[in-house]
Amino acid sequence: KKEIEQYGLRIPIYSDTTGDSIPIDDDVTMYTPISQIEIDGAETHIDGAEESFWDTSSVVVFDKLVDDDLRSRLLDVVKGKPSANNDWNDVENGPDPNRWIRGGLQDIPDNEEGEEEQQTISSWGLPAEAIADICSGNHDAIQEFELILTNLFPQFVVSRLPEAVYGDCVSPLTANAPVAGEEGIYDYHIDGDPLQTPPSPWTDVYGRYPNRSRGKPRFVSCLLYLNDEWDELKWGAATKFYDPPTDDSYEVTPRPGRCVIIDQDIGHTVTPPKTEAGKRPRYSLVWKLILHPKTENQDMTDLSGALLSPPGRQWPEPELFGSAAAVTRS
Repeated sequence: KKEIEQYGLRIPIYSDTTGDSIPIDDDVTMYTPISQIEIDGAETHIDGAEESFWDTSSVVVFDKLVDDDLRSRLLDVVKGKPSANNDWNDVENGPDPNRWIRGGLQDIPDNEEGEEEQQTISSWGLPAEAIADICSGNHDAIQEFELILTNLFPQFVVSRLPEAVYGDCVSPLTANAPVAGEEGIYDYHIDGDPLQTPPSPWTDVYGRYPNRSRGKPRFVSCLLYLNDEWDELKWGAATKFYDPPTDDSYEVTPRPGRCVIIDQDIGHTVTPPKTEAGKRPRYSLVWKLILHPKTENQDMTDLSGALLSPPGRQWPEPELFGSAAAVTRS
């Protein structure tokens, strides 16, 4: 407990400075995903355990979690408004060079393959000072969405990825703005994996373990698409999720305000917009999160809260993709 407090390993993502209880939104539709995909199925073994278990990673897509007003305000945070150049036309000219820099998207752990880091070096990202402002600045829109995330997962303590996991090379929030013509820049990568954490205060406290292990913090990321408009069929720019056993990929297309929750150990990649998108960027904001258990030996696979007493929200049956469909869970 001392180390958890000392290194900020379990700080809730939302805190009400008034001391009141966290307001709960009971809008069932808002918190119900349009799809839940299970991918990358494999027999997994935990050190010290006698038996292995069947494990899959999750991709959960929400279209009503963020209303248009909040999406617009989050886009303003990413663009740096009102301090940035408000007259810049990014539809005609691409990302504002007063806000975005080439090579700014550096959000993978140091232990990732160097080749992948080189392939992302030319992508548009935010400079360090802009990332620091998004992470630490006083932005009502950020806090409002983090309250939504807290309400989405009442069975967990939701926290940002602490610096004590990977160091300051991986920020808990980041943004990207891919544009047409960036083919070959992006490659598959993972955001993190508790089985591969480096020596750190986090690893000293929690050890190394497969993601989704019972009673252990679960590493997830939240991807939020922010454009005012996006023609997903004409302009493309899907996010692709890789299933290694079948060498197949599942695609999620951008829509304004669409939110995607994924396990951090899923291989995924940006795809740049099609040439029909012109120079307009496809904006997104990403949270790297930790879902901490609230009870001992808690089932960390239960994202919907269906195992709560009383039961939580009822989500659609998950779609089993690729290798996840190869074995029927017992």
